[in-house]
Amino acid sequence: MPLFTGTLNTNVVFASLFNQVISMQVFDTGVGNLEGIYTTRKVDGTLYGDSKLYISTDVLESFAFAHTGMAYNLLTQFRPTAPVEEVIVIDQFRQIPLTVDDYLSKQAFQDEGSFSQFNSVILSWLAKTKEIYEHTKYTADIMVSATDNATASTNITLTAPAGVAGYDLIKWRAQELVRAIEDGISELGEPDRAFNDNSFLRTFTIDDFDIVVPVGILSTVAKHDVPYLFQPDGKPKFKEVHWKYFGTIGAGVNPTLGTERSLIEVTWPVSGTHTFPGDLIPAGENAAANTYYTPTWAARPTLAVAGVQIYLIHKNDFPIMSAFSVGTSFFNSQNLTTNQYLTFGHNDVYNSHLGEYALLSFTTAI
Repeated sequence: MPLFTGTLNTNVVFASLFNQVISMQVFDTGVGNLEGIYTTRKVDGTLYGDSKLYISTDVLESFAFAHTGMAYNLLTQFRPTAPVEEVIVIDQFRQIPLTVDDYLSKQAFQDEGSFSQFNSVILSWLAKTKEIYEHTKYTADIMVSATDNATASTNITLTAPAGVAGYDLIKWRAQELVRAIEDGISELGEPDRAFNDNSFLRTFTIDDFDIVVPVGILSTVAKHDVPYLFQPDGKPKFKEVHWKYFGTIGAGVNPTLGTERSLIEVTWPVSGTHTFPGDLIPAGENAAANTYYTPTWAARPTLAVAGVQIYLIHKNDFPIMSAFSVGTSFFNSQNLTTNQYLTFGHNDVYNSHLGEYALLSFTTAI
């Protein structure tokens, strides 16, 4: 459809007159409600304080008992193992500015209704921009941190058995994937120190985790062919996250080749391109350390490719604590404009993995 240039069409009867615009329609933001792996990880934040502490403790010891001759007496002290105290801090703050006016902008509209509709949509972008930022930032931080910090579990071999090919092979791989993951998680039911960063004695069950896979894995096969991929209520056992968020953080300054993805929201100085976390960085930009990541996938993966990483992320891990979210405004009486601001804060989600919980990865091999 051609862009409107501001030129009215000449009337076919009276050449000195011009046909008028019939009406205007203003589209809404076009971005629906967003949710993801981060949605259930938000914890309460208040206007008081900026930190939340998490304290982990370990198991005690038992000793052989005898009626007399014990190795210790009533004055012997048995202090528990020193606890581990972790902290998340609200130290990331953002502000979304927007300038609107109720006077000069009206000249571009034919009536109050269309102008009001336009202004309403523009103002709604304040909250929607915050929602997009949180969706992309939290998702990228969680998945890149999981890639960087997860303890590697056993590889899942999906090599084709003899005589199995085509769609039957895809179904077999899906079944074997579920079997191997459930078998691996069963190991966590035995008290062990190996599956948490604190090396404290812990147990976990399959219900403790979100099993996270890149988009493309579940859709490889039809639902009715692989019922074991789904819960009794029809919901997938796995949580799908867009494949672009999987990757390893960039530790050094890097002149990008156009294949790295941003870990922050920024306007890049060379190209002037604005990116949200997860977007490709334009080639030729210099990305500072820890502001970008090298993606695992350049395109949507399937069960037919090797190296698919599946993450077990505890449902209480990567807590996200929000600070205040406040809208303010300033009216400039000289040029009749109003500056609107939406200011909000949160903690560093990339570094919010808690040592209390297991964080594991499985990798497929073909």
